[in-house]
Amino acid sequence: MYDFFSDFESFTESWWPYLISVFITVISATRFYFGGTYCPSSARIDGKTVIITGGARGIGLATAKQLTNRGANVILAVRNVEKGLKALNEIRETNKTASVQIKLVDISDLASIRNFAEGIKNEHDKIDVLINNAGIIGSKAQDEYEPVFTTNYLGPFLLTHLMLPLLAKSDNGRVINVSALAHYNGKLDLEGNFGKSSTPQEAFAKSKLALTVFTKYIAQLHKSTNITFNSVSPGLVRNTGHWETFSSLNSSFLTKLSVWPWVWLFMKTPKQGCQSIVYLTVEPSLHKVTGCYFSDCEIKEPAEIVNDFNVARCLYEKTCKIVALDSEDIKN
Repeated sequence: MYDFFSDFESFTESWWPYLISVFITVISATRFYFGGTYCPSSARIDGKTVIITGGARGIGLATAKQLTNRGANVILAVRNVEKGLKALNEIRETNKTASVQIKLVDISDLASIRNFAEGIKNEHDKIDVLINNAGIIGSKAQDEYEPVFTTNYLGPFLLTHLMLPLLAKSDNGRVINVSALAHYNGKLDLEGNFGKSSTPQEAFAKSKLALTVFTKYIAQLHKSTNITFNSVSPGLVRNTGHWETFSSLNSSFLTKLSVWPWVWLFMKTPKQGCQSIVYLTVEPSLHKVTGCYFSDCEIKEPAEIVNDFNVARCLYEKTCKIVALDSEDIKN
C-alpha cells in the first residue's frame, strides 16, 4: 500500500522545499519590484471632470476605473464606438454609480480633434483634468508626419491647446501627458521634416521625447496660471494592445508561449501602470507642481534635452505651424 506520509516526510527532509521556497521568493520579489509603486494618495476628486484619451483599453481604461471610484466624472475619448461601449460597461460592472461617458475622437486626425474639442466646449463649462494617454507604437501607413508621431505628439499638442480655455476655469486645471521610458532614446531633428522616422521604434521614441519636451515648455509658458502640466512614464506595461499588435515576438503561438513568462514577470499590469497617472490627477499637494516628469509616483530626471529651452521653443513654434494653431487656440 502506498505510504503518502512516508514519502512526504522524505520530501521535507530533502533540499527541495528550500529550493522551491527560494524560487517562489525570488519570483515574488521580482514581480513586486517591477510592478512599481501604487498611488500613495487616498484623495477623492468628487465632481471633477476628467478627459482620458485612449480610454477604451489598457492604461486608459485602468485609469478610468480608478478615477471613477474616486468620484470623478470621466469622459472616455475613444476612436471606436464599440470598444468605447465595452469599456463603459466594464467600468459600470464594478461601479454601478460611476459617472462615465464616451466621446468619439481620432487623435491621429487633427480635424477630428477640433470637432471633439468643439463638442466638449458646447457641453461643458470647464474641464479639470486632461489626460493625453492615447498612443501607438507602430503603423504600416506612411504620410508626411507619420501616424505614430501624429497620434503620440501632434494630436495631444493640439488637444491640449484647444482645452486650455476650459482648463483655465477649473480651480486647478491639470494636463497629464503620458510619456514613456523610450523618450530617453529619442532624437529630435528640427530641420526639415522632423516627423519622419526610419523605424517604428525610432518614431515612438521621438514622439514621446517631443511630448516630454513640450510638456515642460508649456508649463513654463503658463506658470502664472492655475493650470499645471506634467508628463509621466507608466513603465513597461502589458495588455495594452500595443505589444500584441506590433511586436514580432507575438508572431506565433510557440513564440508567445516562450515569451509570456518573461512578459508576466517583468512588465506591469495596466492597473499598476496607471498609478502615477492617478497620483498626478488626485494628489492635492501637486496643485502647484508643474513642468515635471514623473515615474512611480515620484519626480524623476527626464532626458537631458528636455531641459534645453532653445530646443523646446523651436519645437513648440514649429509644431504650432504644423497643426495650424492661431492666437485664439493658444491663449487660455
